[in-house]
Amino acid sequence: MKIEKIAYSIHYMTTISFSFYENNVKTYETNSLLLPEELKAEINHFKQSIVENHKDSKTLRVQDKNGLTFLCLFANERNIIIGPFLINDDFEHFIDNLILNHRFINEEAIMVEQFYYNAKILTESHQTILLRMLQNSEFYEFDKVRIFNVQIMKADNNESIKDTAENDINAKYVEANNQIQEKLLTIVRNGDVEAAKLFDFAKTANQLLIYRNNPFTNIKTSLMIFDALCNREALKSGVDLFLANKISNNIKFNINKISMSSEARTMAEKILTTYAKLVRDYTLMNHSSNIKKIILYIRKNLTNKISLNDIAGDLFITKEHLSRLFKKEMGLTISEYIITAKIEEAKTLLKETDYNVLDIAILLNFANSSHFSNSFKKITGMAPSDYRKTL
Repeated sequence: MKIEKIAYSIHYMTTISFSFYENNVKTYETNSLLLPEELKAEINHFKQSIVENHKDSKTLRVQDKNGLTFLCLFANERNIIIGPFLINDDFEHFIDNLILNHRFINEEAIMVEQFYYNAKILTESHQTILLRMLQNSEFYEFDKVRIFNVQIMKADNNESIKDTAENDINAKYVEANNQIQEKLLTIVRNGDVEAAKLFDFAKTANQLLIYRNNPFTNIKTSLMIFDALCNREALKSGVDLFLANKISNNIKFNINKISMSSEARTMAEKILTTYAKLVRDYTLMNHSSNIKKIILYIRKNLTNKISLNDIAGDLFITKEHLSRLFKKEMGLTISEYIITAKIEEAKTLLKETDYNVLDIAILLNFANSSHFSNSFKKITGMAPSDYRKTL
């Protein structure tokens, strides 16, 4: 997968920014920072200084005078800047200094405050995980994560990078984290729902997902990064991008609703189980090209009335040939698959929304509520209302 797509996927799920440079010229960035133009220009200048002075294989971590931190990578004559982000929650004095020194008032002052309060706080472990998520791209490969703290030094109007102490990430701690991550990602990769349900997060929470004595927002960041990790593994296993993003959006919504740190472990368990089930039930790796296209078309149009003519027209295949291909490979007709897919979606809606039976029937384009209820009972063995009572 192209590194830009990986970066955008991580940004989409975590809001962490990525910028790409080639020959010291910015070629791509995932998003524009919501800051006053004067401060945005200052940050861009700082990033440019890092890029111009970083041309070796080390992964650098640099913090500017405003407490904003960046990771910088270099390979194949290209730089990636990750950030800005924060490394702790002691940032209010930076807000005060910025507003005072730049004389920001009204909307500009509010923009600065909101930017800092919404910025991700990334621990050492978070930063390591982000780097691992770039692993095996055509840009960045590594065996061990080593991050070097540096400073931008000014002398005679020139700027240069100066090494400070190398980060003190404990090697055993990082290795333990890597082993835990690999166990979790293997569960997702294999679609092993039973292993996901049995995984003991109580033993790993302090190492990977839930950090004691850390800000509550840090716990949410950990969960969002864990979601991004599992999401990427599901995509690598053949899950459709549209479906994976739909799942991630739902997970992010639930993460933001968490109000107590005690809920974080339950959320982590839900993320792991959800993606394992997604790979088990929806992976397309073992299907032929045409069958993949049919399945994706159906999944993307579950709320519409889907006909064989529509699918055949979209794929430029005769409906007779389409029907034969699908029945031969899937063991059921396209019409049967459509009903089954709609019922699976209905089960999710019954579980995660308060929509009534009629609402769901209309949303999924059944002829009427009776048709929906009969179809649901035929596949699940119970009526929709009875199914909801079992949840």
